[in-house]
Amino acid sequence: MRSRMWLVAASIALLAAAFFWMMERWMERVDFRASDAGAEAPVNLVWYHHFREEGARKWLEIGTSRYMKAHPNVTVQVISDDGGTYPNTLHNLAAIERMPDIYMADSISSLEEFIDAGYAMNLTGRPIVQDFDPQQLSGVRKPDGSVWAVPFDRNGVGVFYNRDAFRKAGIQSVPRTWEAFLDACRKLEQAGIKPIAAGYQDTWTLMLDIQPDLIVSGIGQPAWIEDVEAGRASFEDDKGGLRGILQRLAERFPFTGPEPFRTSWNDALEQLASGEAGMIVNGTWTVDGVRSFKPDADIGMFAFPASDRPEEARFEMKTTGGFVVNPKSRHVDAALDLVRYFTTPEMARVFQDNKKGISIAKGATLDFDPAYEELDRDYVQTGRILDYSAFYPDFVNAELGNAFRTGLIQFLYDPRHDVDKCLAMLDEAFDRIRPRAGTEGRG
Repeated sequence: MRSRMWLVAASIALLAAAFFWMMERWMERVDFRASDAGAEAPVNLVWYHHFREEGARKWLEIGTSRYMKAHPNVTVQVISDDGGTYPNTLHNLAAIERMPDIYMADSISSLEEFIDAGYAMNLTGRPIVQDFDPQQLSGVRKPDGSVWAVPFDRNGVGVFYNRDAFRKAGIQSVPRTWEAFLDACRKLEQAGIKPIAAGYQDTWTLMLDIQPDLIVSGIGQPAWIEDVEAGRASFEDDKGGLRGILQRLAERFPFTGPEPFRTSWNDALEQLASGEAGMIVNGTWTVDGVRSFKPDADIGMFAFPASDRPEEARFEMKTTGGFVVNPKSRHVDAALDLVRYFTTPEMARVFQDNKKGISIAKGATLDFDPAYEELDRDYVQTGRILDYSAFYPDFVNAELGNAFRTGLIQFLYDPRHDVDKCLAMLDEAFDRIRPRAGTEGRG
């Protein structure tokens, strides 16, 4: 018993030390000093984000550099974090009252904590959001109509494929049913091409890997994740169709090659760019990542076919979260003006040319990359789009999100891929973190 208590105490001490080390490194990189009074007094802004792709970082670099050139008294520090640790770091920064001037939010659900803590500016009625139509604001608007972030793009999730690899494997058209998808995997494998590049060493990719299926299967019950998170429902209830999602994940997992958990996201992007792999299941930012390895890679995209009904294969898209301004910033007006600059047509073009994303600025078109031309032709223009802006396909609570990803990893490592066992283990893991509604919790 003493040895167990000693181990628990030691673990807590190590976690605390790691937390304070991380915060010290953050504060070493950020200048929090107050500026002197005066119209042209130095203004130091900190912008925190989770973009990993080269094009996205270049977009931010170009925009902030141009802004600083036009405003010589302003200095902008752009700080990036890994997508997997970004939510936790942001939570910890709020806890020690060291929030940046500008940061990114992926959805209104993930922003609630910071709204409640006073670290998100209410933008309702402000000129900066007046030119957006209601649908574009759906990802940053609360049910009461208040707006809390400035959207900048529309993105989506699906399957991204190397056209040369498909031609080599004799695949004439993109699959629109689940059986056709598996058949494409078999043809790629027979041609000596890894069917699916999976960068599971970066665990956030595993969640993105199942999101296309998670969305199309669960959007009919948009509150199911929220209900599970709150303890009002269980995984075994299967309101969101997770049972079928896991079954399909198990069916395609053998096509990810021998070491998906030793393959990083960058490795997976390089495999797709070179044609070593035929497909990646992830988000539209994949295009940017592939271009960073091979700018002329012949890449396309198609809807993840989760059923054997071809009419249900729609490309899933949403208006993303956006830029959040910290109202407690020492330079809130400058932060707001910098965000405004990133919504201009000038920066929309920089965004599309570099990040390879879909700007929602007025007049922006989809002719900036051949992969997006395919999306426009085959899905946008034909109405084969599934908008999931109002559905957040992940867990807001970081601890629950980590437990879910751990459960997925254990499921894939299980040679039997036992779906019932996985659902039960997920329920047990969640019950240890939060009680079921109307109970005292478990274990």
